[in-house]
Amino acid sequence: MQAKEENRNQFVDIMRGIAMLLVVLGHTMTGCTVDSQKSFLFNIIWSLQMPLFILISGYVTKYSRSISDGKGLWKYMKRRTIAYMFPWAVWSFVVRGIIFGQDGFLNVRSLLWNMDSGYWFLATIWTISMIFGITSFFAERAGKGNMLKKQIILLMCYLAGMVLLVGIGVLLGMSFFAIKLTLYYMPFYYAGFLYGQFDDKIMESDNGKRIIDCAVAICFIIWLFVILRVSLYEMSDGGFGIILRAATSLSGCVAICGFCKGIFSSKCGGGNSYMVRSKFAGNLPHALSATQFNQIGQNSCIMQSNRTESDCSELYYYSSFHSNDNNCAKQKQSVEIYVDWKEKLNNFFLWAGKQSLEIYMIHGLLLNIFKSNVAIQFSSIEGYLLTAGNFALTMGLCAVTIHLLKQNIVLKKVLNIR
Repeated sequence: MQAKEENRNQFVDIMRGIAMLLVVLGHTMTGCTVDSQKSFLFNIIWSLQMPLFILISGYVTKYSRSISDGKGLWKYMKRRTIAYMFPWAVWSFVVRGIIFGQDGFLNVRSLLWNMDSGYWFLATIWTISMIFGITSFFAERAGKGNMLKKQIILLMCYLAGMVLLVGIGVLLGMSFFAIKLTLYYMPFYYAGFLYGQFDDKIMESDNGKRIIDCAVAICFIIWLFVILRVSLYEMSDGGFGIILRAATSLSGCVAICGFCKGIFSSKCGGGNSYMVRSKFAGNLPHALSATQFNQIGQNSCIMQSNRTESDCSELYYYSSFHSNDNNCAKQKQSVEIYVDWKEKLNNFFLWAGKQSLEIYMIHGLLLNIFKSNVAIQFSSIEGYLLTAGNFALTMGLCAVTIHLLKQNIVLKKVLNIR
C-alpha cells in the first residue's frame, strides 16, 4: 500500500483537489445565496469543475495496463463497477434514501431518469470508462502493435459508443442514466487520454516546454475572452451553445493545468538570482522540509539567528540561479515569506484530491448549515461572508466525517472510504 501511495502522480491529485473544491464552492454559492449563477466567479467555477474532473480521469488512463484479452477486460469492468457503481448504490439508496429519509432516492425509476439531482458523476464516469475499456480492448486486438492503427480504431470505436448512447437516449430519453451529461463529457475524457499518450514525448522534444507554454497561453486567452462575455451556465443547449461551452471549458482546463503545473511542480528550472528571507516558527530542522531544502540548492549560503523572545528562527539563503538573459544583470530581491505556505497549500490540495470521491458523496449532506431567513444576494458583503463561512464549515465537517468513518473497518469498506 505504501508503494502504491508513493507511485501516485501528486500533480493529478492536486488537480482533482482543485476541481473538488470548485464543486463544493459552486454548490455552496447556489445553496445559501440568490443570483450567484450570474456572478463572474460562478462562471469560472462552472466552466472548470466537472470538465476538469473528466479530463483528469481520461489522462490517468496512461497508467492503466493495456486490455489485450477477455480476462483483462472482465477485470477492468469489474474494478470500475465496484469503484463507481457500488458507492453510487450505497450512498443513493442506503445513505440518502433510508438513513436520511429522502424518498426520491428510493424511487428507482425517478432516480434513474433524474440522475442530475443525485450522484450523476459516478454514473457518467462509469459509462464512459465502460465504453473506453471496450474500445481499448478492440483497438489492442486489432491494432497488433501498430500505434497509429490502434489510435484510429480506438477513436472510431469510441465514436461508435457515443452513437450507441444517442440511440439509447432516443429510446429511453436523454435524461435516462445521465446520458445527456455523459455525451457532453465524453470528448473531455478522450482529450485527457490523448494528451496522456503524448505528453512525455512532447516534453522530451527540444521545444516541448515552449510548445506547451504556447498552448497554455492560447487556451487561457480563449477561455478568458469567452467567460468575460458569455454566461456559460445560462446558454441554451443548442448545437452552437454546446460547442462553445465545451471548447471554452476545455481551453480553461488546459490553462489551469498548465499554470498549476508551474506552481506546484517540484521540477522548476531557470529564473533569475534571488535573495530570499524566510521566517520559521519553532524549530528550524522541523520547519524546513526536505523538499524545501532541495529548492534552496547547493550554491546557497544559510545563516540562522535564534530569537528566544518570539520562539522564532530566521533563515537567510542566497541562491545562485542561472539567468538565460545575458543582457540582464543579476538582480537581488528580498522577499519575506513563511516557508511552509506552499507546502501546506500543496498538502491541502493533495488531501482534497485523494479524498475527492468521499467529499463528493458527503458534502451534499453538510452544505449550507449557516442559513438566513432573508434572501441574500451573492454579490454583497453578507453574501460573500455567508458563502465563505459555509464553504469553510462544509470542508471542515467533510474532513472530520471522513476521519471518523475511517476508524471503523465496516463503514470504511461499505461506504468506500479510502
